[in-house]
Amino acid sequence: MISKEQAIAIARQEIVDEVTLLDENEPVTITEEDGRYVVTFVRHNPPGTRAADYDARLTIDANTGEVLQFLVAS
Repeated sequence: MISKEQAIAIARQEIVDEVTLLDENEPVTITEEDGRYVVTFVRHNPPGTRAADYDARLTIDANTGEVLQFLVAS
């Protein structure tokens, strides 16, 4: 099983050249559910803004480190 830190590293590697983070210092959150990590690169929008609350969200298999899903906000 990979660690949460390894899952974040995998996610960071996957988004290179795919996602431009609005702020490199935005927080990264990670949750574990059903043998998967969900790594979210959080975006803080101004109040009243209708937009995704993340720049990218990746689901990673906690056992293999395989990226199962890669969502990018527009």
